[in-house]
Amino acid sequence: MIQFNIHRFGKLAKWSLRNDKRYYVKSFLQMLVTLLLVFLFFTLITKTHNGFAGNYGPCIFVALAMIVVTTTIGPAFMFYSMEGKHDMQSLMMLPASNFEKYMMRYSTWIILLPLYMVAFFAADLLQYAVHWVLGHDYGMFVTSLIMKFVRETVEPTIFSKPRLLGSTIVAFIWLHSVYALGATFFRSRKFNWVMTTVAVILVGILVAWLTPEHSALQYDHKSTTLDYVLGNVIYVAWILLNFWLSYKLFCRTQVIGKIVNI
Repeated sequence: MIQFNIHRFGKLAKWSLRNDKRYYVKSFLQMLVTLLLVFLFFTLITKTHNGFAGNYGPCIFVALAMIVVTTTIGPAFMFYSMEGKHDMQSLMMLPASNFEKYMMRYSTWIILLPLYMVAFFAADLLQYAVHWVLGHDYGMFVTSLIMKFVRETVEPTIFSKPRLLGSTIVAFIWLHSVYALGATFFRSRKFNWVMTTVAVILVGILVAWLTPEHSALQYDHKSTTLDYVLGNVIYVAWILLNFWLSYKLFCRTQVIGKIVNI
């Protein structure tokens, strides 16, 4: 069977979206309610910070954390919409290649991200409307504050430290690939992100212990261009290996039995 066929993948996508509709709606509503409650809690209940009305700082942090966390551990959501072994059996029996099934399950976070963004904008609009109804003159949009933060803080850092930006992006994609591997390595569908996080922390502690000067963890002002390029090449190869292993483990997914899919 051909590994990827656009028409067959389209049918698989329609089937998956139809069966996972309840999960996506529930996730959207959960994010909407959570963000709205967070915004109202900090701007209504703890509404002063450093003498200024409207404690919007934590709101900015929560909104940005939502985006970063979703994109980082997104692959761990591969099987969250599946409620039992019957759903996994149905998926594996579909007339599509394993690669197409893997790509569809991986795409779960890509579908969730725009839903979460819509939930954020809706929550932002609702919190502003609440302040407007209550007559609070300090009410403002969290979106505008985030844009200001990016313009004044993030952009200058990007232009002044391009190497830092490049290394950060590579490290982010590497961590993303680790969660993709964890999603198919651990058989638990609901908590594989927790076990993956624990594994990452343990590996980080081990690397820090083996390299007390942290030379393997970061670049300093003495690092040469060759060190920078070589380090990124190694991480890119590691990223590709993680995704390849994730796919291979997906093909060996155990419906029942073991803790891990090996």
